[in-house]
Amino acid sequence: MEKSWFVLSGKLSKINRHSSHIRFSDSFAKKMILSFTKKGDRILDPFAGYGTTLLIAQSLHRVGYGIEYDKQRCAFIQRKVHSPSVIIHGNSSKLSSYSLPKFDFCLTSPPYMRSFDKENPFTNFSTQGTYQQYLQDIYKIYKQIQKVMKPNARIVVEVANTFGKGHPMTSLAWDVGKELSKIFFLENELIYCVKDQPVDDGTFHSHVLLFRNKK
Repeated sequence: MEKSWFVLSGKLSKINRHSSHIRFSDSFAKKMILSFTKKGDRILDPFAGYGTTLLIAQSLHRVGYGIEYDKQRCAFIQRKVHSPSVIIHGNSSKLSSYSLPKFDFCLTSPPYMRSFDKENPFTNFSTQGTYQQYLQDIYKIYKQIQKVMKPNARIVVEVANTFGKGHPMTSLAWDVGKELSKIFFLENELIYCVKDQPVDDGTFHSHVLLFRNKK
């Protein structure tokens, strides 16, 4: 029986050492891309961040497309990726307004929100928001993503439950999984353990949700 968990280094490689805010390491991106794609495949990251998915896809001879809300992060990616890979400075909430091809694979870690937070992570925390609205928005974003995914394409989301001192745990991973299960077939869940570097809240693991586009 295949393991339902795996352990990887959380350290950043020479490909992308830009920021401690990078959610997953290049070793994670490489594992996912090699597991679910082949050379020449198109890979979408709707929350590109500092471009880990695109940079690893490029190094493995895949074509990466990313959307990034933050102008500085987008500029950083633009300096590192080259055609045919593409980075768009934009908002994934408006994904259907961009001229995108069909994709073989989608890999990302969405911006996080806790149940007690008041800022909207989809606008880089520049506007007010609620956790309930966050879940509605992530459903709307992935509903648009579904339209640009090929039949039976896989969609992988790396996400963790979140914590805050004095507050109950926010079941972010489970809530995101529930919303996306309304759109895609939830095929499996893996636990990603980081052996040498905790994430921001001090935890050493996250959930890897594996969806398939059955529609």
